[in-house]
Amino acid sequence: MASIPVKILREGALLPTYGSPEAAGADLYACLEEPVVIEPQTTVKIGTGITAAIPDGYFAACFARSGLASRQGLRPAN
Repeated sequence: MASIPVKILREGALLPTYGSPEAAGADLYACLEEPVVIEPQTTVKIGTGITAAIPDGYFAACFARSGLASRQGLRPAN
């Protein structure tokens, strides 16, 4: 497995974590200064407060995984 350097850009940002040793990907966390309301049919950018140097030959993708996201119809616009 390649090492991926991650840098914290904002105070309060959390580094990605793996939910279990068998996890295929890491969990990202929003870095918010205040609560965000996402109105229906709108797009909102939510920052993580981190940056990562993805090695050549690899890629990074964001997927909606939480129960809240699926119940509320929230999904990444990637």
